[in-house]
Amino acid sequence: MDSLYFLRCKMKRKQNFQRQPQKPTEKIYLSRDEQIQKLRNDGLVITDEKRAKYRLKWEGYYNFAVGYNRLFRDENRRYYPDTTFEQLEALYDFDKHLRGIVYEYAQSVECTLKALISDEFSRRYGVKERDYLAEENFTDEPSEKGNVRWLIATCREALRDAIKKGTSGYKDYVAHNAKTYGHVPLWALIRSLSFGNTSKFLKVLKREDRATIAAEYNLSQSVLCNMAEVTVCFRNVAAHGERVFCATLPAVRLTERLPVFDRLQIPKKADGTPEYGRCDFMAFLIVLKHLLPSGEFAECLRRVRAEVDILSKALPPAAMKKVYRQSGLSGSWRKLDIIRAY
Repeated sequence: MDSLYFLRCKMKRKQNFQRQPQKPTEKIYLSRDEQIQKLRNDGLVITDEKRAKYRLKWEGYYNFAVGYNRLFRDENRRYYPDTTFEQLEALYDFDKHLRGIVYEYAQSVECTLKALISDEFSRRYGVKERDYLAEENFTDEPSEKGNVRWLIATCREALRDAIKKGTSGYKDYVAHNAKTYGHVPLWALIRSLSFGNTSKFLKVLKREDRATIAAEYNLSQSVLCNMAEVTVCFRNVAAHGERVFCATLPAVRLTERLPVFDRLQIPKKADGTPEYGRCDFMAFLIVLKHLLPSGEFAECLRRVRAEVDILSKALPPAAMKKVYRQSGLSGSWRKLDIIRAY
C-alpha cells in the first residue's frame, strides 16, 4: 500500500513538473523575411508583402508589430482569425497621428502658461533676475522649501548655460538680453525652461500669484496645477514616441471634482469616481477643454474625431471597443467642444 502511494505521488509530481510553462527563449535577430514569416506563423494575414517589409523597415519591427499587436491576439499570443497587417497598420497610424496632436496642443498650453506666469511674476517682482529669483518671492510652505531652492538653482544654471556661446545650452535670446541690458527678464528666461520645470514653477508660486493665473482659466489654483501636470505627462509620452491611445499615467490623476464628468455621462466606479478620464487619453482631452481657447479646442477635437472615424472603418468592432476602453473615450466625448465645462 505504501509503495503504491509513493508511486502515485511521484507520478503526480512528474505531471506537475511537465505542466510548468517553459521559459521563453532568448531574443534573436530576425531578418526582414524572417519577421514577415514570424508574423504569418502567429496567424497574421499579410497580402502585400512588399508594403509590410517597407513599414517594418522604416518603423521598426518592435515599434510597429510588437507595440500594437495586443488588441489583435489571444491569450496564446496568436492573432485572431482574419486579422490583417492592414489592421495593425491602421492602429499604428492612428496612434502616430494622435501623438502629433498631443504634442502640438500640449505645446500650445505650455506657451500660454509660460506667458501668464512670466507676466504676473514680472509685474510683482521685477524684471532683473537678481530680484525675482529670490526665495521670498515664492511660497513659504515648509513642504515646498526644498523645491523652491531647487527651482531657483535650476533657473540660475539655465541662465549661466544660455550665455555660453558655442555650447549646447546657448540661447541667443537670453544672451542678447544679458549683453544688451545687463539682465534677463523672466519672459526670456522661461522660454529656456522645460515644460516640466515650468509646471514646477507654477506649483511653488505664492498662493495669491497662482490664484491670479488660475483665474485666467476660471479654475482654482490647485486644479490648474493638477492639469498642468497631466499635460506635461502626456506631452512627455508623445515626445518619447510611446503609445498615446492606451497610455495610463502612472502617478498623476486628473481631479474628479469637475462638473464636466457628469455632463459627459462617463460611467462611475463603485467608489463614485469616474471610470475614465483621469489618467488616460480622455483626461488629456478634458484638460485641453479647460486650458485651450474654445476655437482651438474645437479644432483639436475635430481632428481626434476624424482619426477615430478612420480607425473605426479599418478595425473590427471588437478591436474598436478595446480602443475606446483603453483610451477612455466614453460617454458623450464627441460633444466635448460644446459641453459646458463649469
